[in-house]
Amino acid sequence: MTTGATLNSICDIAWVFTYVAIVWRGFKDRSLGMPMVALSANISWEAIYSFIYIPPSNALLYASIAWFLFDIPIVWQCLLYGYKDFPPQITKNNFRLIFLAAIAIAFPIVFGVASELNDTKGVYTGFGQNCMMSILFVCMLLRRNDISGQSIYIAIYKWFATLFAFLGSSFDAPGDVNKILNLQTLLTEIFVDNTYPTTPLIKILYATTFIFDVLYIILLYRKCTENKINPWARY
Repeated sequence: MTTGATLNSICDIAWVFTYVAIVWRGFKDRSLGMPMVALSANISWEAIYSFIYIPPSNALLYASIAWFLFDIPIVWQCLLYGYKDFPPQITKNNFRLIFLAAIAIAFPIVFGVASELNDTKGVYTGFGQNCMMSILFVCMLLRRNDISGQSIYIAIYKWFATLFAFLGSSFDAPGDVNKILNLQTLLTEIFVDNTYPTTPLIKILYATTFIFDVLYIILLYRKCTENKINPWARY
């Protein structure tokens, strides 16, 4: 297995852990654990790269299908509890229409970007919607002013998954198949190489995602301690 494949496999497993943690905490708290807009883009990306815009790598295809399946219960949570994040005049039925409209908007946008940029590995679209998700997680915590549907493990798993997604992409660039992971090659791939899938735009998207992921971990930890809750005992 190449370095890039190994790093991407760690990313894939970490995302599965993230989804399982979101599903577990969401049903336990009867609360949506992923922001609705982020979920709309996320499920669209997974559907596109699982069933329509088939990626060149079987590993990415299988991972996309697995993520899609794990996202289904989160979609169900959104239909059950998502309306709680909206003003009282938005009823459950109205919210469900809003959610379906969000997917109807997100799907063609993700598909259009993937097609227009020839994003065969889903990197532009993946890091783009992931960046949006990280920002929205912070906004969700601040808006709710509580930790319902959230846990420190969700925050850490997501940060870890995105970190290894970026490292895996760095070693997936053309000509990197046999490169060995060490400090010199790592720094070269991150700061010097500008070919797909580590273009300057993707690096900016990842840097922004990293900042908001760390911010979310810190804010969530502080909110737990503020409420005298042990964040490590709250799965």
